Amino acid sequence: MKVTKLKVLLPLMLLSTALVGCNGGNSGKTKIVFWHTMGQELQTVLDRMIEGFTKENPDIVIEHAAQGGYPDLYDKISQAIPAGTTPTMAYCYPDHVADYNTSKACIDVTAYLDDPELGFTEDDGPVSDFIKAYWEEGQSYLDEGMYSVPYAKSTELLFYNKTVFDAKGWTVPTTWEGMEELLEVIKNDADYKNVEGFTPLGYDSDANFFITMCEQYGIPYTSLDKDNNKGKAEFNNVAAKNMIKKLNEWYQKGYLSTQGTSGGAYTSTKFTDGTLLMTIGSTGGTKYNFTKNFEVAAAQVPAPTEDAEKRFDFFKDSGVTPLAGANNNHIIMQGPSICFFKKGTEAQKIAAWKFYKYIVRTTNSAAWSGSSGYSPVRESSFTCDEMKNYLAKDLPDQAGLIQKTVRLYDQLPSRYYVSPAFPGSSTCRNEVDGILSNVFLGTKTLDKAFADAYAKAVFAIK
Repeated sequence: MKVTKLKVLLPLMLLSTALVGCNGGNSGKTKIVFWHTMGQELQTVLDRMIEGFTKENPDIVIEHAAQGGYPDLYDKISQAIPAGTTPTMAYCYPDHVADYNTSKACIDVTAYLDDPELGFTEDDGPVSDFIKAYWEEGQSYLDEGMYSVPYAKSTELLFYNKTVFDAKGWTVPTTWEGMEELLEVIKNDADYKNVEGFTPLGYDSDANFFITMCEQYGIPYTSLDKDNNKGKAEFNNVAAKNMIKKLNEWYQKGYLSTQGTSGGAYTSTKFTDGTLLMTIGSTGGTKYNFTKNFEVAAAQVPAPTEDAEKRFDFFKDSGVTPLAGANNNHIIMQGPSICFFKKGTEAQKIAAWKFYKYIVRTTNSAAWSGSSGYSPVRESSFTCDEMKNYLAKDLPDQAGLIQKTVRLYDQLPSRYYVSPAFPGSSTCRNEVDGILSNVFLGTKTLDKAFADAYAKAVFAIK
């Protein structure tokens, strides 16, 4: 992607003179405000990073605050933009940034990257060291430039009851077609056949399930038209409906449950209490899949089988042409990036940028991964001494399960995908999230569930 080099308004050499008097409570210092979604444990890790940063930058004060979950954070920033009360920097997802930028609220950090003083130094680590898919996400907007930068990335893994799988001689399937065969075996097993409330498989995000199946089988979901500067909802098609019909068969047979069909309860909770044997969920929530009741293991999310004759044919009689790259093994890339807002002084913006560069240094990114279960964003973090020492430890309980997850990350980047980000793309995601539960629970017919979701998505895009 072509990036236009911009001139930084305030050279770094002038920063020290601009610091004085920015914030009355910290006279002579620059204060930046960082909004995020971290729980208390991760805020403790962040506080340690802030301590290290302020030793190097005693004239900068970092204030941070959790704002609830990602939807809460999105809502608060959306309200803060017109009010002029945005933080200096914040956690973000691409579709959120696309909406923020309808008001041109976010900074294009290209200027900082290109500046010889503000760009990444040898101590920070070069841009080329970032995992390519993570870095390119920040350039995937309709607006030319880079409006978000990666902080901690996650994907989805399949967590399973290894104790039961070993005892039964079952193998975790690598394909969805193989998964269907295993689900039938488990559901008809003597130990589970008549257990009330039991389902073999759970999926923690209805939206991720829908979007990932579309991505893997080449079913249109959304698209980005940069030539015309707009996005498009495409999920209201027969192939997508055929896919939901198949998943509804699984649900009706008692093979499958999702968060949407469980009254909002996380399937990780059902997994740890034994009413599921497998659950697919975010690696960022790895610790919630731990229990002392049985041994938990992690495996990669299934993909379509390479055998075309055995592959689910969602396109039969659909009139829909599979997208290029159909029948691939892609899995969703998610987890927080960071964006910076135009509100504030130039000194505050540059201070925030310097803080970002610090917290994604090789050792800091490695430390964050070991504490959280998220992926490091730098290639060098996988091979640094801190990571090697961490992976060599024999860690128990939740920490041990997080360690298993971190060990899988370097195998996953080739599988990552990101849906197009544009104004209204977050609504597309929210609307397909409800399709599964509406159809599975019978609150809407298949056609009405799709039609209603599509109408709201199109309205949001317009």
